[in-house]
Amino acid sequence: MLVGIADQVPPGAIFSRLQRIGERVEKEGALPLRAGAARPVGAAELSRVGQGAGAAAPVEDARTREEPDDAIYADVRLAVARGKHVAVKDHVAALLERGVPARQILDRGLIAAIDAVGKRMAAGQAFIPEVLLAARAMSAAIGVLEPHLAVGGEQRRGRIVIGTVTGDLHDIGKNLVVTMMRGVGFEVFDLGVNVPREAFCDAVAEHRPDFLGLSALLTTTMMEMREVIRALEARGLRASCKVIVGGAPVSEAFARQIGADGFAPDAVAAVALANRFMADAPVQA
Repeated sequence: MLVGIADQVPPGAIFSRLQRIGERVEKEGALPLRAGAARPVGAAELSRVGQGAGAAAPVEDARTREEPDDAIYADVRLAVARGKHVAVKDHVAALLERGVPARQILDRGLIAAIDAVGKRMAAGQAFIPEVLLAARAMSAAIGVLEPHLAVGGEQRRGRIVIGTVTGDLHDIGKNLVVTMMRGVGFEVFDLGVNVPREAFCDAVAEHRPDFLGLSALLTTTMMEMREVIRALEARGLRASCKVIVGGAPVSEAFARQIGADGFAPDAVAAVALANRFMADAPVQA
């Protein structure tokens, strides 16, 4: 499967500025939007202009409407939502000491939190620095959980090779997919950015993944996805894995046009699609 996710950072972005914003978010728990400037407006909000007050229902975050049984995961969810990578490790360790199963901490704490963050971003209520900090916090927590998942006999859900295609150096969206895929139990081989088509083919031949994920931000690089698929066909590897594509210029129609198996517009959708493919037609590694 080719999995790619939209990287919303423009090619000419000044990343030092994003880093400073991220540091402010980590310190205060939210974007600094009350310094005299107007609040940034997301695409979802713009699309509702003129529809009247109350047209949009608020997107629930990790801290709202918790069921009583889920209350023990509140600190974990809050730490992920706020990007507190040190605190979340402490909260996870405390739950493990109390005998809470690692899989439950993963599913009802970490994945629930990052899923809520993803929904907030889609609704224009969270922004890239916040999502990156949440992903970093989740990754730190998974590092604490991983040995316990292995001891508990948890099996990997599947195997994924992923990368950004030749000519494209953008990796924020891809990295979010990698973090979430690992978090839900997939074995991930991340090839990085600017990956030649033959390197994708070599990785598929070596690792025998269930899925191949291709990401591209630029319209000038998205056509390389088709060339990767053709290279897989030429080497007799195409039938060995599903292909999912994604990225800012990519669409479901484009995915069908180039012969991919699926399209994922964001990290949450990528995980859902991978799980559906595994449930429908599990592939033996």
